Amino acid sequence: MKSLIIYCSDYRGNTEEIAKEIAEEIGGRLVNIRDLKDETIHTDNYDLIGFGSGVYRESISNSLYRLVDDLDLEGRDTFVFSTSGVGIKLYNNKLIKLLEKKGASVRGNFACKGSFTPSEFTDKKIFNIFGKKSQGHPNRRDRERAKRFILDVIGDH
Repeated sequence: MKSLIIYCSDYRGNTEEIAKEIAEEIGGRLVNIRDLKDETIHTDNYDLIGFGSGVYRESISNSLYRLVDDLDLEGRDTFVFSTSGVGIKLYNNKLIKLLEKKGASVRGNFACKGSFTPSEFTDKKIFNIFGKKSQGHPNRRDRERAKRFILDVIGDH
């Protein structure tokens, strides 16, 4: 199966870590969205396309949304993954809805924690708790979960 994983990892490389694990596990082509400049993505060259992002101020990267909006994804099998300070799938919902609107089939959805420093984003003290709990992530367990996730995705393919 020919796979493409496009990701945005602008903060600490948390999402890039997960993207690399997924790409290695399935032998997929890995593309950082920053490296796409003028390259045209031909979606018909791939059986499976993954989209991943860090969560920035409670949202997946706007550049990833713009890219997805520009791609022809009708009938394409896709998956979504993200890293955030809390590691919840909720942040993936908007991207999933956009993919479905574009006619893509979303085969899976993964999220895990990524380390962050709350003071770099907010002065709300409640986020200090999440910041402390996120340190060291993604860790070995998160990477193993990412591998199991993608094997489940391709197992359904």
